[in-house]
Amino acid sequence: MDRLVSQARTAAGKAIGASVAALDRASNEVQPAIERIANALRPAADEIGKALQPFADTTVRAANEIANAVQPVAEETVEAARLVRDKTVAVVRPAVTKAVERTGHAIQKIRERVRRT
Repeated sequence: MDRLVSQARTAAGKAIGASVAALDRASNEVQPAIERIANALRPAADEIGKALQPFADTTVRAANEIANAVQPVAEETVEAARLVRDKTVAVVRPAVTKAVERTGHAIQKIRERVRRT
């Protein structure tokens, strides 16, 4: 039984070795063709990049213009929000303070009534 397992293991190792060798040979045969294809396509890719460069530049300029135009409006919006916040706090604070005082007085009266009874 051990001999059978050993032979199977040896056969599998040889099969794997032969497969790897075949893949290496195929890779070595295909590599020059891939390099020729890449070298043939490289000028076209460079031309496409050159052709698209003006569009990229225009897009960047437009994005910068939008950012520059939006920034003052955003700053004004933030300032307006701050003013609204400040005014709201100024209006609400006295009412809240008064409600807190009334609640405190009510609690004090309830405690006094509870102590009397």
